Amino acid sequence: MTKLPLFLTAAALCSSWPAFAQRTDDNAVKSADDAFGKSVGDEQIGIYNAGMVRGFSPVDAGNVRLEGLYFDQQSNPTQRLVGGTTIHVGISAQGYPFPAPTGIADYELRRPGAEAMASVDLSLGPWEQKGAEFDAQVPISGDKLGIAFGAGVYAEAQPHHGVSKLNTMAVVGRYAPAADVEILPFWSRLKVRDEESQSLIFTDGTFLPPRIRRDRFLGQKWADFGGTLGNYGLIAKAEPAGLEISAGVFRSYFQSSEEHVDLLFGTQRDGSVANRVVVVDGGNRFASTSGEIRVAKAFTDGPRWHNFVASLRGREQSRRYGGAALASLGASVIGVEDFRPEQAPSIGPKTRDTVTQKTIGLGYQGRWAKVGELSFGVQKTDYAKDIIDPDPAVVFPRTVSNPWLFSANAAAYVTDRVALYGGYARGLEESPVAPVEAVNRNEAPPAILTTQKEAGIRWKVSKGVSAVLGYFDIDKPYFNLDPTQRFRELGHVRNRGFEFSLAGPVAEGLYVVAGNVWLDATVSGEEVNRGVIGRRPIGTFRRHTIISMDYQVPGVPPLSLNAYFEGTSARTANALDTLRIPTRAVVHLGARYKFKVADKPLLLRAQVQNVTNTFGWAVGGSGFFVPNGNRRYSLSLAADL
Repeated sequence: MTKLPLFLTAAALCSSWPAFAQRTDDNAVKSADDAFGKSVGDEQIGIYNAGMVRGFSPVDAGNVRLEGLYFDQQSNPTQRLVGGTTIHVGISAQGYPFPAPTGIADYELRRPGAEAMASVDLSLGPWEQKGAEFDAQVPISGDKLGIAFGAGVYAEAQPHHGVSKLNTMAVVGRYAPAADVEILPFWSRLKVRDEESQSLIFTDGTFLPPRIRRDRFLGQKWADFGGTLGNYGLIAKAEPAGLEISAGVFRSYFQSSEEHVDLLFGTQRDGSVANRVVVVDGGNRFASTSGEIRVAKAFTDGPRWHNFVASLRGREQSRRYGGAALASLGASVIGVEDFRPEQAPSIGPKTRDTVTQKTIGLGYQGRWAKVGELSFGVQKTDYAKDIIDPDPAVVFPRTVSNPWLFSANAAAYVTDRVALYGGYARGLEESPVAPVEAVNRNEAPPAILTTQKEAGIRWKVSKGVSAVLGYFDIDKPYFNLDPTQRFRELGHVRNRGFEFSLAGPVAEGLYVVAGNVWLDATVSGEEVNRGVIGRRPIGTFRRHTIISMDYQVPGVPPLSLNAYFEGTSARTANALDTLRIPTRAVVHLGARYKFKVADKPLLLRAQVQNVTNTFGWAVGGSGFFVPNGNRRYSLSLAADL
């Protein structure tokens, strides 16, 4: 394996450092408090993630936090920078003074500690993937000053068997001159080269594409993506004069050197394609400077705890996009290799837009022992967006919005084990960005007002085991493609449903995370009344179920067995809601084995995903189809040095 020299070099450099568990203890199932979304290292479980909560995306909506502070994400933080992500919805979001209607995705930095340590992880699979990762932390002055850093090199593979070359680096510093002061500067970068694009299939009628083979790359070998993604910033926390002050300023950016999208239009029942078109683009850049200053004052009054919060958030975002060219390759066929000579049409001039937003908020949080919790907040936000078209004759008016935003949450402790909760939140969120197949590709409409109502019950079943059953009702403007392929507002979408979570050690050696969401998503508005679109958004389902298990084998302490089940009901597959993707379920199985070599802990992980090789289609929000991943195998070895 070509990455072995990195492993040997790291071992030689760090062999004298004390063993300090890191990668060998990563276990998302054991770490999760609920089934609503948790990632630890490269493991992720739950019914939700940062890209999808209750049918919407927290990232698209701008509801991302970094160490609890507002963060306008333009590129995903790498695993070398963040050690995990938690999705906060329902009662788990009550700790936030200003909750968001689409839920909150909170990233946690890999903080340096007081002990020296290093970890290495080598991986093979799934598919043709290979990877090597190295993480370390170096204390410079005990627990007062230190750095953590990491790097990764990958030949990454995707479900469509496209491959890419990735390298990533990250550094996090920590300076704590006093017990109540902490400063965390950080920097990370991800470089992507030669990422082969997946083919997107559009059928010419009310039918699914015919089944195709999934064991080979079927796109165009020259239709690649390349770019640089990064995040850097500074977080500071202090507690002077009984106040809790938290501040963060962040820079997040994405810039592409080349972009290609392979579109198969007019696909027939026999797999023939009327026209294969490759979108050719590059030179796009999205960047944002954002941050938050938060001041809180807490005090106790007998069994009651009170916390008053003042917050100032802001962001300045700039985007450069557009001018994509089209390379028409003519007729084709899905499911077979159909490689064509490279085409490189000229890319046109770019559109530019800027967004500035400032939000000031005041909030209150209260807890009364054995009685309940109460929180409410009010925010005033000022939002402005300017668009500059490359054609001077095209002038867009400035978009301005300055609403008041309110939120309120409460929980009542019925018993020591049972709590009832409810809440309301109103937010100003970013609208989705126009997809690659839209005539206004990458265009971001102005921000939208959203509302959310929720209620539920939490039951602490036993020590370490909790169950949650909640109801939610979210209302937002609905954006998608109109008959002219322009991405715009088509009406309103209302997502209502129930979500269930059970998490914890349910038996000796057995940890379970089980979740289910029942979703009723409906669209209303003029386009529905005219019969242009149906009442259910493309890609929505009625049910999504997950069950994750980690079982410690009796009598063999180093060995644990893992299982993951995911099932979805039928999905809406076209704009008129006259086509459905059938119900599908997949099973993943794996094992973890911990052992020591020269008194250093190692973890060997093996996994088989989609054990039964179940075939199914996934559908994008604009109506394209891609197949799910076939059966695949992966093997990794982690060592704490």
